[in-house]
Amino acid sequence: MRPDTIRRRTGPAAFLTLIATAAFALLLVFAGGSPANASSSPSPSPSSSTAQSIQIWIRKAADRSNVAGVTVTVSMGSSFTQTVTSGEDGKALVGVPGSGTYTVDLDQSTVPEGAGTIPAGLNPRKVIVSAGNQGVPAYYILVAAGGATPTPGASSGTSSAADPGPGPSLVELILPRLVTGAIFGLLLALASIGVSLIYGTTGLNNFAHGELVTFGALMGYIVSAVLGLPGFVAIIAATLLGGAFGFAQDLGLWRPLRRRGVALVPLMIVSIGLSLALRYLFQFLFGADQLVLPADNRAALVLGPVRLRSTDIISAIICIVLLLLVAFVLLRTRIGKATRAVSDNRSLAAASGIDVERVIRTVWVGAGALAGLAGVLIGYYQSLRWDTGASILLLIFAAVTLGGFGTAFGALIGSLVIGVITDVSTVFIPNNLKYVAALVVLILILLVRPQGILGKASRIG
Repeated sequence: MRPDTIRRRTGPAAFLTLIATAAFALLLVFAGGSPANASSSPSPSPSSSTAQSIQIWIRKAADRSNVAGVTVTVSMGSSFTQTVTSGEDGKALVGVPGSGTYTVDLDQSTVPEGAGTIPAGLNPRKVIVSAGNQGVPAYYILVAAGGATPTPGASSGTSSAADPGPGPSLVELILPRLVTGAIFGLLLALASIGVSLIYGTTGLNNFAHGELVTFGALMGYIVSAVLGLPGFVAIIAATLLGGAFGFAQDLGLWRPLRRRGVALVPLMIVSIGLSLALRYLFQFLFGADQLVLPADNRAALVLGPVRLRSTDIISAIICIVLLLLVAFVLLRTRIGKATRAVSDNRSLAAASGIDVERVIRTVWVGAGALAGLAGVLIGYYQSLRWDTGASILLLIFAAVTLGGFGTAFGALIGSLVIGVITDVSTVFIPNNLKYVAALVVLILILLVRPQGILGKASRIG
């Protein structure tokens, strides 16, 4: 083989390895010096799979009519402050960066004349936002001078007997969660497709895939929050660096192990060890606090009870475009057809002249890029931490299992189902049990269709 041929073949590999090395250098430079300074956000708490917010509702005690044009400030110490104004429906939505206790302060001077006043002891009020909550209510009832004083509600901001009477209807509760669940399902699909393709081409259940998601989120945080570059630059950088990180993993670890003929069970154990090592490396570099990417948390689209931020809408559009692109690549391009051939029968694909190692390398790059993109979008969708990817790893595997192992389109459908069920279930059960609801549905579906929704039935024995 000629030297110039060798250079052509090793050039892209060296380039991607250099990118992955540079990404880790960014981690060390911007996070290694002082983990405590990596975040100005509240104390750590579990990651949420839904966007967290406080919904303020201002009404008159006399006729229960809504009060518009009232200014309300939501704050948490010096780390978060946002001022909003109630709309014609008397409501205002404030997106918050994470769990914690927030202070809601209504400016009495902005209340229209004759609308009433706030009873003593009810302003400002504390509202507790816990992990998984979406749209935590903070009710205000304006009473006339000398009128009856309502009993203060709980510190969580939930309504009391004197709050605005009947709460939202079941439809008003479910619709927002259907939308946020679908968006979260799309984000989950970006990561799940990579897991499914890796399993289909190599047979490996990669338990370190969650750290690819976290890696992308942290790269986006460095580019956007630390370097101060625009959000679209952070998204592009996280995607490219995620792909480079996936390539570096395959080149430095998985490919040598495959060449040595290591069995799948030891490979899975290696992936668990890699997951733990990367997870605690992230914690060491960035600390245990939540990290917040700069974003506008105000509602940009209001459709009845559904209120979405601009980042939610943009994330959904990016996910749909990328998923359509993945479908096109798998169905219409040569590398996509080769990937499906390797997933169906690796030995037959190799015998027909397909370069199996090249396909696997491409899958690792694509899976890393999709995971990195999912990570940074999840970082905009909610606050992120050192274990953001690990916290959704169970949902990723549930989505892949539900859709059918090794099928990219099955992973998409499984992710949407898991995302919607996870969010909608919080209407009926406590937030800390929402993952249980998703897994129960997974079990029920597998009892009827063991191979998954789009999986192929296989004969055993």
